[in-house]
Amino acid sequence: MTEYELADIVATYSSNAGSFFAVYLTLISGYLITAFIAGSRLNTPQVAILNVGVIIAAFVMIWGTYGAGSTQVHYTYKLLSLTADAPQANRAWVMNAVLTVMIGGLLASLYFMWDVRHPKE
Repeated sequence: MTEYELADIVATYSSNAGSFFAVYLTLISGYLITAFIAGSRLNTPQVAILNVGVIIAAFVMIWGTYGAGSTQVHYTYKLLSLTADAPQANRAWVMNAVLTVMIGGLLASLYFMWDVRHPKE
């Protein structure tokens, strides 16, 4: 591949990872708002349906973010091997940090719903 093609692929996968992450943030925000406003009034089957839906959707977004980001890292290595002065920085550890933050955010959101539904007296 040419330098241009590699730079284009890196930008495309980086954009895709950002889009998945933005949808993840929207999903988690909506879930937290729902938990705060209506969580205590939902019955058990409603919460179960909501939680399963959020977990499935969040894992699709986590998988998409990690997959696109990891592919971007792969092509960044190729680009840097072709031209060492390319402006792209290869930060493979960032994808592991993003993965950890996204899973942690999902778990924290589920805990928030639990806490709203089981208040301490």
